Amino acid sequence: MLKLDFLGKRFKSNLFMTYFVLFASIILAVLAVLGVSLILLVNMYSLDEKTKLLSENTKAISSTISASLNSGEINDVYSAEKNIICNSLGVVSRAIDADIFICDVTGEVVLCKEKSQLVDNNGSFGVCAKHGNIKIDDSFLQQIYEGGAVSRGMVGETECYIVGTSIKSEGNIVGSVFAVTPVGSSDLVTTVIRIFFASAVFSLFLASAFIWILTKKLITPLQQMSTAAKQFAVGDFSYRLNIEGTDELADLGRAFNDMADALDKLESSRRSFVANVSHELKTPMTSIAGFIDGILDGTIPPDKEKKYLKIVSDEVRRLSRLVVAMLNMSKIESGDFEMKPKKYVVAKQMFTVLLNFEQKIDKKNIDVRGFDELSEVTVNADPDMIYQVIYNLFDNAVKFTNEDGYIEVAIKDDLDFVEIHIKNSCDEIDSKEMSKIFERFYKIDKSRSLDSNGAGLGLYIAKMMVEMHNGRIFAKTNNGNEAEFVFTLPKA
Repeated sequence: MLKLDFLGKRFKSNLFMTYFVLFASIILAVLAVLGVSLILLVNMYSLDEKTKLLSENTKAISSTISASLNSGEINDVYSAEKNIICNSLGVVSRAIDADIFICDVTGEVVLCKEKSQLVDNNGSFGVCAKHGNIKIDDSFLQQIYEGGAVSRGMVGETECYIVGTSIKSEGNIVGSVFAVTPVGSSDLVTTVIRIFFASAVFSLFLASAFIWILTKKLITPLQQMSTAAKQFAVGDFSYRLNIEGTDELADLGRAFNDMADALDKLESSRRSFVANVSHELKTPMTSIAGFIDGILDGTIPPDKEKKYLKIVSDEVRRLSRLVVAMLNMSKIESGDFEMKPKKYVVAKQMFTVLLNFEQKIDKKNIDVRGFDELSEVTVNADPDMIYQVIYNLFDNAVKFTNEDGYIEVAIKDDLDFVEIHIKNSCDEIDSKEMSKIFERFYKIDKSRSLDSNGAGLGLYIAKMMVEMHNGRIFAKTNNGNEAEFVFTLPKA
């Protein structure tokens, strides 16, 4: 019982079988509707043709009797003419597959095809056991007298269609001719039902095969996505969907693969970030703790305390910059970073930022170019945010400029925006690295000591802040020995 319940639940939860049964049921329902409609239509056509044939024959027989018998001869008294008429009724009845008989004005059967075989030795008609008890209802007779009619009723113990035509002699109704055929499927209807049933079975089988293939093709990408999602849930982002076609499911599959690439990249960045941040936090904290302990326990002489306290101060500032960068990144990504734009001259801000790097620039003997040619263009931006953007770009430039190299700045005034350039000489750099430099947690060369003090957040934050101003930022390299960063800001 438990096993059956499990299989039932598994069947119900199987999307493939659900869609297959659904599509097959729809086709089966359509075939059923078509079949019933076709059978009803053929049956109506067959009935119409049958009753039309019966009506034509009753009218022909009525005309014959009217011409051959007098009004007083419509009875069951034997005569040669009546015997011929009974034989004719038998021939016509077999030809049209119906029972034809003649009634008098009271509705009693007086002549039928069996009468010709019931003539006794005295020259009289015998009593017909088949038609002896049949009497046509007066209301139906009235309809016959008024112009002919088709009815459905009981003839003996059999339900039949009854067609009647009145017999007139010298303008007077002297009797009626009736043709009776049992209610039921005709040979045409039976044949149509057989052909349709065979065609429906074949069509259903063929449609089921196509539905199976179509449903399998429809569900397979979803099954792959389910498998991929389960892999992602356990931290494996290597699974990719096999995409074929150009329909909506293929687009969804490609979007899923793109999402997997982004998750894989994000996971790699997260691991790198955790490792970098752990190192960035651990190194200065270890130095701070070591120097303070040395001062407290007397290991460091009093005359050198100031020197080591300066190192402790630098390490604290380094920790502070890292924490601020992470907080800014979190605020920007959550949309909580509030902008306070104002109009100001960006060239003055660039010069102010550069003064922070004066000692590092002198130490590496870097030649700073272009400040004397900067135009005093006014921008409309948040000064604090742009200060951090410029600071991060100068910090990156100073860090990677080679000894005795140069940093060159420029401002280009366009119609709607201001374009700011910061270019520096450097050791050989791969252009592929430049395309990834604004990614979160990305560091150009993790093995280079020049980049050992960064966590890979500065340029990412700079990119986010520029884009918040509806600007753009990009980096390029010239011959691999020169890096240039360009960003735009709205003009005041």
